Amino acid sequence: MAKVYLIVNMELSGKKLHTAIKKSGYSIRELQDMLDLSCPNPIYKWIHGEALPSTVNLYRLSYFLQIPMENLLAAENLTMNEEY
Repeated sequence: MAKVYLIVNMELSGKKLHTAIKKSGYSIRELQDMLDLSCPNPIYKWIHGEALPSTVNLYRLSYFLQIPMENLLAAENLTMNEEY
């Protein structure tokens, strides 16, 4: 029997987030201030697919960018075969 897992593709999610930021007109520095981050590095990691925002930051991004949280992430199905 196969199990299906939903996974988040970090690279595609980063691209979606980068596109949303560009469309919003906010700069990385402005988002850094809005998210109360000490430096912009986390944002660059998110948009380069190296990390995902925390749930709190994802919620904040959703609010500031006016995009539902699930639209900022790229989900994929992963099927694993199980042998009994």
